[in-house]
Amino acid sequence: MPAETQIDESLLAEPPESLLEAPRLPAAPATRQMAGGSVQPRIARYVFYVMTLLGLLGAIVAAQLPLPATRLAPMLLALGALALGGAASLFVPPRWIERALVSMAVLCVAATSIAALAVGSGFSAPAFALYTLLACILCALVRRRLALPVVALMMLAVSAVSLVSGASMGPAYLGLYAKIAAHLVVLACGAAGGLVIAEIVVRHMRAADEREHRFRTLLGIAADAYWELDERYRIVAASSRRFGVLGHADDRSLGGLPWDLPEFACSDETLDLLQADLDTRAAFHDLPIHWRLKTGELRHLVVSGEPRFDERGVFTGYWGVARDVTADLRARQALAATETRYQELFSRIPTPLVLHRAGRVIDANPAAVAMFGYESLTAMIGRDLLASYESGDSRERARRRMEDLEHMPAGQGLPVADYRLTGRFGRRVSVRATGVRVEAEDGPAVLSIYVDDTERRAAEEAVRRSEAMLSHLVATSPDVITLTDLATGRYAMVNQSFERITGYTSAEVVGRTWIELGIWHDAAQREGFVEQLRELDRVHEQAATFVSKAGQPVLMRVSGARFAMDRREYVVINARDVTASERDRAEREAILQTAPIGIAVTHRKGFVLANAAMEQMLGWAAGELLGQPREVIWADEASFAGIARQHGERLARGEQAEGDIECRRRDGSTFIGHLIIKPIDPLQRDLGGTLWVLQDVTERRGIEAALARARDEAEAASRAKSAFLANTSHELRTPLHGMLGLADLARTPDIDEARRRQYLEQISESAQSLTGIISDILDLSKIEAGKLQIEATTFDLGEMLRAVCRAYGALAQGRDLTLQLELQPGTDCSVRGDPLRVRQIISNYLGNAVKFTAQGRVHLVASRQGECVRFEVHDSGQGITPEVQARLFRPFTQADESTTRRFGGTGLGLSICRELAQLMGGTVGVSSELGRGSCFWAELRLPETAGLPPAPPQQAQALVQRLRGARVLMVEDNAVNMLIAVAMLERWGVETGQASNGREAIEEIETAAAAGRPYEAVLMDLQMPEMSGYEATRALRARAAGRGVPIIALTAAALVSEREQALADGMDDFLTKPIDADRLSAALARWVGVRRV
Repeated sequence: MPAETQIDESLLAEPPESLLEAPRLPAAPATRQMAGGSVQPRIARYVFYVMTLLGLLGAIVAAQLPLPATRLAPMLLALGALALGGAASLFVPPRWIERALVSMAVLCVAATSIAALAVGSGFSAPAFALYTLLACILCALVRRRLALPVVALMMLAVSAVSLVSGASMGPAYLGLYAKIAAHLVVLACGAAGGLVIAEIVVRHMRAADEREHRFRTLLGIAADAYWELDERYRIVAASSRRFGVLGHADDRSLGGLPWDLPEFACSDETLDLLQADLDTRAAFHDLPIHWRLKTGELRHLVVSGEPRFDERGVFTGYWGVARDVTADLRARQALAATETRYQELFSRIPTPLVLHRAGRVIDANPAAVAMFGYESLTAMIGRDLLASYESGDSRERARRRMEDLEHMPAGQGLPVADYRLTGRFGRRVSVRATGVRVEAEDGPAVLSIYVDDTERRAAEEAVRRSEAMLSHLVATSPDVITLTDLATGRYAMVNQSFERITGYTSAEVVGRTWIELGIWHDAAQREGFVEQLRELDRVHEQAATFVSKAGQPVLMRVSGARFAMDRREYVVINARDVTASERDRAEREAILQTAPIGIAVTHRKGFVLANAAMEQMLGWAAGELLGQPREVIWADEASFAGIARQHGERLARGEQAEGDIECRRRDGSTFIGHLIIKPIDPLQRDLGGTLWVLQDVTERRGIEAALARARDEAEAASRAKSAFLANTSHELRTPLHGMLGLADLARTPDIDEARRRQYLEQISESAQSLTGIISDILDLSKIEAGKLQIEATTFDLGEMLRAVCRAYGALAQGRDLTLQLELQPGTDCSVRGDPLRVRQIISNYLGNAVKFTAQGRVHLVASRQGECVRFEVHDSGQGITPEVQARLFRPFTQADESTTRRFGGTGLGLSICRELAQLMGGTVGVSSELGRGSCFWAELRLPETAGLPPAPPQQAQALVQRLRGARVLMVEDNAVNMLIAVAMLERWGVETGQASNGREAIEEIETAAAAGRPYEAVLMDLQMPEMSGYEATRALRARAAGRGVPIIALTAAALVSEREQALADGMDDFLTKPIDADRLSAALARWVGVRRV
């Protein structure tokens, strides 16, 4: 074997089957490999074998027959000739096979005919069967022009032998000729069957030839070379479409060993593999070899071969194909390089790439593993890719796109779409993804390409929010914001505040200049602003005045900056309307300067601001206090240090501190000031300073002291009120107990009349005392409630004063006092006023004077002072201190609490006198010296009138005469009051009816009216059980019987509201209890005999 050609080992490596896998060659075809191109020779040889065997067997059988030699010899000779002829035909060349078959057929006919004639019984069944089979084979294998004459010869031989021998096989009932005819028919059928078989075989052979031709054609297409080796591995056939170095039988390579050829080369490993396959008669596939062409070019081949065996299973060699894989190998190397570059790019590209099929991950690069949140590629492979999409719209759209990609051909894809992913650890990722259908090693798949858009979207969202926020800020800013082209001065944009402040709309402003609109009040101010912008690029807080569309000036603080955009320079202006703030500042300045309290701001170095009130309060001229140290307003430095220690921590916390301090004016005088200190900025006290508020409270403190004294007095009055309540309860219980005790004594059966009268007089006195106390309480209550009414009637003032003095004369005489009355000119006359209230005031004064004067005299003086009368009650008592005089006329107050214990009383008398005097347009007072007596006075408005009223006794007598015989109904639920009223009325001759409530009153009035004796008046109590006086009155006014009867109200209360309600419900007059005889008779006299209309 020649030395092995050295080649690149990498070219001999086993290439991937997907690229270089060679088709397996089919097994060797079952057709003959002969020059004649038909199957006749093979079948003919089988016939020759059969003929030889039949000849030998026939001869052996014939030799055993008991025939004479004359018959046996020709039979043996014919059968021997048949055997010899068949044996000889086995060695005939294929081209003589057809002729050998015809010859053997003729020989067989001759042999069988001779044997039949020798036997003398005609053709036997085996012989005839052999004829028939031979006729069929000849017609099937030999051409018709040769086969049919032989068949005719067979028919002639059968007929001749049958006729000569006079016998033939067949049923006995058939005649000889019938049997001959049957034999001829059978031979004809055998021949026809042979012809049919021949036609079928021809057709199949043609199809086989066609398949062989097609196979060899396809083999030539699929393989670059075809070869055959014999059992010694020598080349017996070879063909090539490409190389031209392999030929056919006349080629120099035929008969040689493949590996001995100079063009052949392979590695030792390949040769060992080939040798092992050859030794084991095994098939081999795709063994790599090298073949060097005549041009010197080295080609890379892969050889495949299959062992061949004959019909006996004997190894006859190999046959196979060779394919030129040089281009495939180079393509594979290029593909491998491309694959390497692809894998390198796939793994290193920062763009996330995922290869998946049916939603399951097949492969992914590191960028995708990191983006989806997996620890490694292994953890990601096999995962459901859709699970990483955010549930909802993103996942549903991704699912639909994946389904679409699965049905697309390789190379097609879908456009980019936006999705939201959710990483394994909850991280939300915004991506832009596309997909393309690709061919992977194990079938079609989808390659998804992702772009992590999270940061870009976040940035865009930030920009969007920033732009939206900026737009919102510009639109909603309270300041004017405008954008102006610096070169032309034309407005490019204005915000809503500009529209609001100037009155111009954006459409009116954009594209126009400030000159056209007249926005700036001062052109020079505008030009200065622009010039400063050109020099410094910005202007800050420049004062300017704009002019609104309505022509109103607007004070502004203008800032601006220039910037370039789209190769143009612009000016952005921010202007703040300070019209209101300037006005507010002026107002605050005015308030600060006109405030009645001192306001100042201090730093560590001293005062930095002080208003006029602060300067005036401290005695400094305007502006001189500024810069002065803080302690200058303190009376001394120790006081300043004490305040600092007391309030330092609170001020350090930013809290307010306040208190009274002794302040020093510039001239050295001092005053009490209330100082409030508050840090302006607690976090930066040194920069923010401290606010001081100072007020001169010297006078206020005096007022507060007075208020404290008043408070003490009020508390004392409260205590006095409490004492009054306790005392009043005692004052009420004492006469009540006395009255009850005296009433029990008066009811004693065996008591004498003088003692009973004494008890009754004492009961009357106790009742009078109780009535007075209750009257005082009620009067004060009515006065405080504003319900007390002052009447204005004409009465004789002198007579009233004399009657009062007579009433108190006995009491004064009992205390060894002298009671005097002095009527000065203009007082002993008729006046207009409220005699009851005047008498009440004078009686209170006289009662107190008699009560509190131990010895001496009591002097009542009345003097006129215009329309007023001054009443003075002098006494020679112990006198009253000035402190007590100040609170004598307050409610519940007496000169001394011991007075109540010594003399009794409620302490309301003087208070009532003051209130009554004020209601009558007058005043009261007292003058007294301790140890020299007192003088209580009252000035009341009592104008003098002409004429005198009729004398009370005469008037009362006339009224009583008018009432005699009148019918009056008394309605009262209290039995005592009923008894008193009925007794009083009967004493006047009045016929009286009685009812205890409103319902009985209605029934009584209707009964009397029905009887023809109606009541002329009704005295109606207001508060009663079952039906009140109000309800009864309303019911009577609704009935015919009670509509015209006068009704006079009787009540223990004297409130104005009760009087008004009684009159509103239909009553005609109003009297208060206890019942006064004079007032009752006067009221009845007014209404008896008068029918209500």
